[in-house]
Amino acid sequence: MRVLFILVLLSCLISCTSGDKKVRIVASKGLPSELLLVVDDKVWNSDIADSLKAITQGPVPGLMQEEPFFKTVRISSRHYSQTYTTFHSKLFVHLDADLKCAIVGVARDVVAKPQIEVTVAAPNLDSLRKFLSEKAMYIRGLIDDAQIEMRADELRKHYNRDLSQKIASTVGYSLNVPKQVRASKKGKDFVWVGTNLNEKDLNIVLYTLPWDGRDYTDVEKFVLCRDSVMHENIPGSNPDQWMQTTKIDGSPILFSRLRDVEGEKVFEVRGLWEMRNGALGGSFVSLSRVDTVNNKLIVTEGFVYSPSTDKRDLLRTVEASLWTLYNANKRK
Repeated sequence: MRVLFILVLLSCLISCTSGDKKVRIVASKGLPSELLLVVDDKVWNSDIADSLKAITQGPVPGLMQEEPFFKTVRISSRHYSQTYTTFHSKLFVHLDADLKCAIVGVARDVVAKPQIEVTVAAPNLDSLRKFLSEKAMYIRGLIDDAQIEMRADELRKHYNRDLSQKIASTVGYSLNVPKQVRASKKGKDFVWVGTNLNEKDLNIVLYTLPWDGRDYTDVEKFVLCRDSVMHENIPGSNPDQWMQTTKIDGSPILFSRLRDVEGEKVFEVRGLWEMRNGALGGSFVSLSRVDTVNNKLIVTEGFVYSPSTDKRDLLRTVEASLWTLYNANKRK
C-alpha cells in the first residue's frame, strides 16, 4: 500500500514540476461521469465502505428520479496497474500508519489529459472514518466540478458557433452551446436555444436583469423572478400553459448554494420545472452572477426533458455550457 501511495505522490510531483523535461501526456479515457475508486481491502471490508458509497453513489440533487453522482468502477489498491492510469477521474483511499492525521491531495493531468486524481489517506480506520464524514461534500465536489470543467473545456473547442454568436448579439454575453443544439428564440434581454427533441432534449437560456446592489441569493425571490421570466418567454401550446418551477404543497423543492465557478462567486440553484397545465417536466440547473460594471444580474439556466431516460449526464451537458460564460484563466 505504501508503494501505491508513493507512486501517486510522485506522479503528483511530476505533474506539478516545470522544467526542460516534459512528461508525455495522452488522452484520458472513461465514460462521462465515470470514476475509478481505488481502495485498500482493509478499508473496503469495513463499515467505511458505506461512507465511500455515499460519496460516490449518493443521489444527484434536483433530478426527478434518484441517480448516482458517478458511475463507479472499484478496484483494490493491489490491482491498480498501468491499465487504469489514464482514467479521467480517480479517487484513491488507503491507510498509511506513518501519517499523523488524515489528508487529502489533488493532482491534475498526471499521465493523461484531462484528468483529476484525488487521494485520501489516514493513519487508521477511526481517523479515516471521521475525515470522510467531515469532508464528504468537499471530496465529491472536487471530482464533480472537475468533470464539469472537462466538459466545458471540450465545449470551448467544439460548439455551435452560429448560435453562440446569436446569444452574444442578443444579450451581450456568450455561451458555447453543444453542436446538436439548433433552435433558438429571442426575447427582451433573453435568449433560448435547444434541440427541440421528444427525448434527450437539451435547453439553455441566458437572460439579464437590472441589479441594484441587493442580495441575489434569496431563494424565494429567485423563484418569483424565474417564474416571471419563463412565463413570458417559455409558453406552452395553449394560452394557459407556460414553464414554471415545480412546487409541492406550494413550496419549491430546490437545492441552492453560493459557490465558486472558475474563480467567480455564483448562485447555483437546482430543481424541477413543469409546464403549467401540461404534462411536460424535468430538471434544471441555474447559475447567477453579478456584472458589477454594467449593474446587471446574469442568469444562465440549463434544463432537460427526457421522460424515458436518465438525466444526470444530460443535465451535466447543459451545465457545462453554462460554465463557458466564465473565462477565468484556464489550466494549460
